[in-house]
Amino acid sequence: MASFKKLLFLASLAGAAAAGVSYVLKYKGYQKELEGEFKDFDDELDENTDNNPSDRKYTELKSSTDEFVTAAKDTANSAKGMASAAKEVLKGVANIVSDNVAAATDVAKDSAKPIFDKAKDKLDKATKKSEDEDNDSEVEVDFYEMNPDEDKKDLAQKIDDVLEDDKK
Repeated sequence: MASFKKLLFLASLAGAAAAGVSYVLKYKGYQKELEGEFKDFDDELDENTDNNPSDRKYTELKSSTDEFVTAAKDTANSAKGMASAAKEVLKGVANIVSDNVAAATDVAKDSAKPIFDKAKDKLDKATKKSEDEDNDSEVEVDFYEMNPDEDKKDLAQKIDDVLEDDKK
């Protein structure tokens, strides 16, 4: 059994080493391929770059003042429409939140009522029991009167008993 474990360990070690070597070789190949593609792309970019900006063509945009005024009016009307839509959405959200809060309040009241009733009953019972105990309970106290002469005689007798026991 021990030799099988050693063989299994060595096989897994060899497999890990082979996987590591394979990864390193593939990584180096990938890096070489990537560098070649980058050089090709760089060469193409250099060939297509125009060094003379005057050869570029531009399109002129011509507009009249009326077109700008019309565009501004359209933008303002769109903004008004968006503002009124946002206002309506906020009113709807406020109504939904208000309804949910009212419903949650009702649920909380309904859920808490039995708990409060039980607590009130227990408090009433405890108060009544406490009042009953206060009225019914009487404490009896027994007083012990000490007599110093008798205590001395008892102590002397105990000492004599101990001394006799030691002699025996």
